Amino acid sequence: MSQCDAVVVEVTEREVLVEVSARASACGSCKSEDACQNSLLGLGTGPRRYRLDKTFPLRIGDRVSLDVAEGSVLRASVASYVIPLLLAIGGAAAGQAAGGEAWSVAGTLGGLACGVAWLRARELKARRDGQLYSLQLTTKEIRFREPS
Repeated sequence: MSQCDAVVVEVTEREVLVEVSARASACGSCKSEDACQNSLLGLGTGPRRYRLDKTFPLRIGDRVSLDVAEGSVLRASVASYVIPLLLAIGGAAAGQAAGGEAWSVAGTLGGLACGVAWLRARELKARRDGQLYSLQLTTKEIRFREPS
């Protein structure tokens, strides 16, 4: 299960908005504390916010742990890249068979549009499905030094 720390920045009756800090420590191959510069042109360096269902009472400023279900990141990556690519290739092939280059371009764009619509529908379904993620309230652990 993937886990990251977040801070509650907004609370409504049914939802909370949590913010994950800008620090990206995914690969661990460098000592960069600010953000990973290997991301797409270094553009993904800002904090990320997620709107989640409110499962227990929270206040603004509470520190929480955001847990993502095992395998969901891999499945999302495959769905985001492979499915639209296959639909674009299929649309291009169908367009080429139907009438040439102009139809091939139209088929490619149509396949990509279908892929984006499919991804959006899956995103909306995933937001309603509470099994992909969980929100845990982090507790402060206090340790006392043992007498020597």
